[in-house]
Amino acid sequence: MNAKAQLILNDPAYKGVLPADFAFGSATASYQVEGAIDADGKGPCVWDECLRNQDNGDLACDSYHQWKEDLKLLKQYGCRVYRFSIAWSRVKPLGGRDDPINEAGIKYYSDMVTAGIVPWVTIFHWDHPAALEKRYEGFFNDTEVVQDFVSYAKLCFDSFGDRVKNWITINEPHIFTMQSSSSYKQPQWVHKQDHARFAKSLLLCHARTVDLYRKEYQQRQGGRIGIVYNCDWVEPVNDSPEAKAAADFAREWVMGFYADPVFLGKFPDSVAEYLGDLLPQFTEEEWSLIKGSTEFFGWNHYGSQYASGKRLETDNPRLVSFGSIERVFEKDGKVIGNKGEAGHPYDVPWGFRKLMRYIHNRYTGPANIPIFITECGFSIDGEANMTFEERIHDTQRQDYYAGYLKELLEAVRDDKIDCHGFMAWSLMDNLEWLYGYGKRFGITAVDMENGCKRTPKDSAALLKTLFDYSIAK
Repeated sequence: MNAKAQLILNDPAYKGVLPADFAFGSATASYQVEGAIDADGKGPCVWDECLRNQDNGDLACDSYHQWKEDLKLLKQYGCRVYRFSIAWSRVKPLGGRDDPINEAGIKYYSDMVTAGIVPWVTIFHWDHPAALEKRYEGFFNDTEVVQDFVSYAKLCFDSFGDRVKNWITINEPHIFTMQSSSSYKQPQWVHKQDHARFAKSLLLCHARTVDLYRKEYQQRQGGRIGIVYNCDWVEPVNDSPEAKAAADFAREWVMGFYADPVFLGKFPDSVAEYLGDLLPQFTEEEWSLIKGSTEFFGWNHYGSQYASGKRLETDNPRLVSFGSIERVFEKDGKVIGNKGEAGHPYDVPWGFRKLMRYIHNRYTGPANIPIFITECGFSIDGEANMTFEERIHDTQRQDYYAGYLKELLEAVRDDKIDCHGFMAWSLMDNLEWLYGYGKRFGITAVDMENGCKRTPKDSAALLKTLFDYSIAK
């Protein structure tokens, strides 16, 4: 057993710290794992087209055909829940509110949600139908896309809501915006202006979907609904006002841009100042729908960085999306933590704990709602080039999970933070969007050369052991 994990298992103060109904599981996303991009009536999504000549989701992990094997693995790993997403263009190939439904796609997901593990369903994990881009430029058009999004969500509630009790409207709206600005939207993208356009569309898609669910479905279906944010912790590298301001802005731009409207009913002051006249404008009725439109705080977290205080003059979509600040990974000659593939993430357990406290103090504590960690994971540097045995004995990933889970247990026990779930990213090595198959987060190895054969990694057994110990019986 991993030495860091043993510290938890040998200490009775960690035993049964988590609530008995804690949602331990693992997560995937449709385009990253399903493959079968044109099978059984599925229409093309934006990624099918923009990744055509590079690593893409044509095969992915072949989960469209092997989902039963995936569910067996989840049960083997002791997972109570499975977070996955629905591919919009699989159930409604052209995407629009008046477009036809694909019954084969409905059956695929209907079979999954009936298969004996609690589903956490993401309605939108970035793969909208390509037809909507051609028809009206997708999320640039808040009038059209909101109507089509809500219609698609209604189809999901009608088709699966009798069995799905945990709904996520949108995964990581800020990172979806970044990925869009770096790929299929890049030729026409204008920074600030188009971040604001996306924010208006995405916040309204989310809020109007939640409003629909609460008014027409929640009472009879008995589920809950929310949104998932992403954020890493950013620590000032020193005590300078510049470093502190940069760290604060990074959190407010990446997370607060979407979380403050939902929890506080306004945008962060720093974001309002940054966007100026471009700040999204909402009517009083829209604000009334946006504020309070979540029943949990879905949080995807990976690592932490330092902010130097230097502001960057850059057109790089990734740097702009992360606040145009300089992030560094050393302080006083010491690296912040073990470096993952391409620096995403660095293994920094104390940053995870700090950000959990920040979320609790700013959002979930005052709202009296729980945190669900809906993604968390580590990509080992160079894993794609390791031997098969090295990949299976994923020591660095085990160190990461043991360190982060220790902080989670102490946050629940000592800080009295209401955290009710943890979903490892990812159930299996998969397509990491623009970064291809080289960056690997899976607790299961996938051999794409041999029928996408799945092999459990040691980190899967470690997670099972730790949660068996720490969840109250």
